[in-house]
Amino acid sequence: MQDFTVAIIGENTKTSVDGQLVVISGADKESINSRDDDFLEKWCEFATRNKVFIVPGLYIEDNYLCLCLIDDRGKVVGVQKACHINKENFPELIRDSNLNIIETPFARVFLCADVDIYKPELVRAAVFSGAEIIISVQYIQGNRCNESMVLAGAWQNAQQNCVYIINAHNFGGNIIGPCETSEDLSGFIKRMGSEANSISANLSSKARDKAYDSFPIFKTLNTDLYQKAFKQEGDHL
Repeated sequence: MQDFTVAIIGENTKTSVDGQLVVISGADKESINSRDDDFLEKWCEFATRNKVFIVPGLYIEDNYLCLCLIDDRGKVVGVQKACHINKENFPELIRDSNLNIIETPFARVFLCADVDIYKPELVRAAVFSGAEIIISVQYIQGNRCNESMVLAGAWQNAQQNCVYIINAHNFGGNIIGPCETSEDLSGFIKRMGSEANSISANLSSKARDKAYDSFPIFKTLNTDLYQKAFKQEGDHL
């Protein structure tokens, strides 16, 4: 991983983009269900025009809930299908069992689609597979949006895997890291509320390595046992 700047912006943000990697904050369910063929084409043009990598948000393709990463030349360089589905929100969709770690100039990226961020075994499998950055985009029902949703998902996984997680949802988003990477030691590097247009932050590999040195979680784990468990779990995701 190299140092780089990441930003979360809303779908309708008109301001200039500050960051090498841009994540679009999550859309509501109706917008996700109504994406048309021009959805990715529009964001490919955006990436080319602004010379940024971009994760444009959740969309449905071939009955899968998907996230993709578009590079700074407007090319889709990786797609991740959701491994778990909230059937209350997307009853007709099916789930996948493959993890796709995407190589970029600044880090190896895993795209965490919707409720997959609440599956710690999945995030750990991605980290063990080489992911250095997790990008999580969610749809959250309005009556369920609260701090505990973030703490139980993106924040918890950032701490127990010592990784940066860019977590965007339809009420805003957060840039999260191991606690020692944030100024107030909370793990929240930047927060974005529903009224904010964008947030950005520089992600430091040195700060992440220092946090890991303070709590080298993976040195205490039986990695061979984890690999066997992941292989078995993959058949049931």
